[in-house]
Amino acid sequence: MRRLCFLVVLALTLTGCPAEEPLFPEGFLWGTASSGWQVEGDEDVLDDGIEVRSNWTVWAERGCVLEGQTNPRGSGFRTMYADDFALAAGLGNNAYRLGIEWARVEPEDDAWNQAEIDYYVDVVRSAREAGLEPMVTWYHWVIPTWVQNPTGGADEIDHVGQGAGPDSFFVAEFEEFVARVAPEIGPYVDLYSIMNEPFSVITAGYLNGSCGDGAFPPGGILNLSGARHTFTNLAFAHAAACHALRDGDVADADGDGVGALCGHAPSNNVVRPLDPWDEADIAGARVIDWISSHATMAALIDGNVDLDFDEEFTTTVAENDMLPIDEGHYPELVGTLDWHGINYYGPIMVDGIPGSPIGGLPLLSVEDYDPDLPHSSLGYAIDVEGFGESLDAMAAYGLPIYVTENGIGDEDDSDRPMFVVEHIEQVQLALERGIDMRGYFHWSLTDNFEWSHGTHQRFGLYEVDFDSPDLTRTRRSSADMYQQVIEEGGVTDAVRDAWVLERYPSDQRP
Repeated sequence: MRRLCFLVVLALTLTGCPAEEPLFPEGFLWGTASSGWQVEGDEDVLDDGIEVRSNWTVWAERGCVLEGQTNPRGSGFRTMYADDFALAAGLGNNAYRLGIEWARVEPEDDAWNQAEIDYYVDVVRSAREAGLEPMVTWYHWVIPTWVQNPTGGADEIDHVGQGAGPDSFFVAEFEEFVARVAPEIGPYVDLYSIMNEPFSVITAGYLNGSCGDGAFPPGGILNLSGARHTFTNLAFAHAAACHALRDGDVADADGDGVGALCGHAPSNNVVRPLDPWDEADIAGARVIDWISSHATMAALIDGNVDLDFDEEFTTTVAENDMLPIDEGHYPELVGTLDWHGINYYGPIMVDGIPGSPIGGLPLLSVEDYDPDLPHSSLGYAIDVEGFGESLDAMAAYGLPIYVTENGIGDEDDSDRPMFVVEHIEQVQLALERGIDMRGYFHWSLTDNFEWSHGTHQRFGLYEVDFDSPDLTRTRRSSADMYQQVIEEGGVTDAVRDAWVLERYPSDQRP
């Protein structure tokens, strides 16, 4: 509630009303987020004639995307990035999260394409010229086919889910990729989100990854060894990339005295037992919460690696031959997080199945539906209070926090305005509780090619006509909402009146 100024005459005369404290701190980043392949697609042949091919290119060609869709153009960002940055700036945004595609930069092992590096330099330079602080993601699941080629046959390659450890092929090659590009984009970038959602890759790629139905490459089913190798590889690859960034990006793009800040963007959806009184559900929820939100933090803050996910760091390969390396302390991992990201979309409901664990993990199923919660038009549960719980849980690590993704699939834009307002209000409340919140990135500016769902999930503030030759953008009302929130400096009474209260029946307004 806005302050009222009272004229009080005692011994002093008040000459004005005290300045109102801002709802969000100076320098808070308001942005939108995207990933390279989703907005760029597979279009263009590189200058040296090598075709762009990634693991997701092959995955789509195998028919693993809904209705057999492939992704030749993404949302057109490849040629329209300056226009998209203008749209973002027009909303009042001062930041944009984007991805650099390894498959474009190094389409074959040690075959570097300078034209692609120059393209990404132009992208980040253009973002900064538009008044947008670029946050660059290095791994958003899409990698060259010489690193992972999910053909489903004898020629399949997977260096992510095998050969794990600090000196593995994946870690060394990923570090080389980052080290090659970082000095060139460094004059324009200080903020790096190295890894995006390791938990999503582990579950959708190795545990329930059969082709189709939202799965990821390489398509493993209950491949516990591959899941553990992937967790290990991604943790050590993050640390190696962070060291490469600190060594290679010495340019201070924003004038704060630091050239490279290392962060990551894990999924921090609140995890709940499907039945809060069922012991199997409670145990399963604890394991999922540990894997998705805390095991990586233990590794990248303190250097402690837990591969049987029992919240301890003592098991060796001799004791459990499914582990890729011994658990324990690895100094090279320590302190490779300068900030922490949160990707939040809703709750994860865990249905534990009584019985013996497999490889140290409980039997369980993970759901995204809770009939007791409100739902989006696409059927996903909305748990706003859970977002606040996630912010509190991650604040305990003492690092600055950016909301690196938050949004809702909503083609007709009926749920998005209220969804985003209520989630931004949770960030506002977190600031009031003293949590060091640095930015909020809505997913996403435009509709994208949403992985195995193709064009059938729409997250954009701007609608994209995927059937039009020029991929026409049409502004949705949620863009008006986001612009008003930024102009108002947060969720004010005016914002609630416009986007929240009017959407409730009069007798159900909060």
